[in-house]
Amino acid sequence: MENSRIIRALSGVTGLLLMICVLWGCGDSSEMVIRGDFRGGNTFLEGKKLYFGNAETRNFVDTAVVREGKFEFKVKTDEGFVPFRAAIVFETGNPDWPHQLVGYKNPYFKKTSESNFYAEPGVMELQLDTIQVFTPKNKVVTFKMDKVNRQTEVLFRHYAFKGNTKDKTDNSDYNESIVRKHPYSLDLLRTLNYSKTSLETREAKHLLSLFDPELHSNPGYIALKTYFEYENKTGSDFPTEVALKTTDDKSVSEVLVDSSKHNLIVFWASWCGPCRMEIPQIKKLYESKGADLNVVSISVDKDQNAWKKAMEKEQMPWKQFLLPVGETYAMLDKKYNLQTIPIWVLLDGNGKVVDQHVGYDTGDNAVDLKVAALLK
Repeated sequence: MENSRIIRALSGVTGLLLMICVLWGCGDSSEMVIRGDFRGGNTFLEGKKLYFGNAETRNFVDTAVVREGKFEFKVKTDEGFVPFRAAIVFETGNPDWPHQLVGYKNPYFKKTSESNFYAEPGVMELQLDTIQVFTPKNKVVTFKMDKVNRQTEVLFRHYAFKGNTKDKTDNSDYNESIVRKHPYSLDLLRTLNYSKTSLETREAKHLLSLFDPELHSNPGYIALKTYFEYENKTGSDFPTEVALKTTDDKSVSEVLVDSSKHNLIVFWASWCGPCRMEIPQIKKLYESKGADLNVVSISVDKDQNAWKKAMEKEQMPWKQFLLPVGETYAMLDKKYNLQTIPIWVLLDGNGKVVDQHVGYDTGDNAVDLKVAALLK
């Protein structure tokens, strides 16, 4: 009898736990906690809000208010959490520069401060190092980290892959040694992406193969692997088939739909300041030459919501597409080197390149004037 009551009680507890799991979610989870301490200083940020976010997507993950010289960010992380390059910012009160990055002392280069770190599960303690006031609206806050996590350590060490020189063997040995030492590093993976055109393909592919298997599902790893496997047989000509996304998440395979018109392809991103500065020029061009020109903007944003918000703000009346990681990204990256944006490419009706340009310019080199001159 007693045993029956115990079993019924345990069954009730089990049912309650199952219900909690359904409602709240169960599984391996932990927290990412970042605590900051101004060490009792009468800081100008007392009572003000700080923002913690992803430095690449520019999305804020959490906010915290400075109270009695202290603040804390707390973010839940699940089993599939991937460390990301993070930043903490505060509001400046300057509409031209609304947010100021917080800095971090680099323990490996004593006179260097960093603006980013890698966010990982666990607790990070920040203690005030310096506050520099240049003007009432230009203040720089720098913290010391109690300990540097392993992803941040690689970032702070500023490793760089050595390209093709006379000392090719020494360079290859060095490049391999840093990947073997830090095969888990997301920052080295990112650095390899930026260095891929300065390395021989065989070496770059070998370096990629040395990264831990747990990174093989990372979008950066997939993009690099696809890049190295893609053979560009058509030079700078725009591909006839692509895989792009529309604002309503539909797939599009054709971009050049009217062979009677020239085509202006613009690569940009919501977080790219020069890209946003170039948009008014493209609007002028679209208004004056829209009858003869098919304008297409292709965003390399990793965050679809950030892309949509930017489009809503900029109100660009021409075609807008998102470039997801995959074969098309590798294809276009190999053709136009998408590491530096904005990029515009002027094509004829058959997709042949007429001209292309990297970066934002004004004057005679502004995109509206330069493309208009080419269309005459």
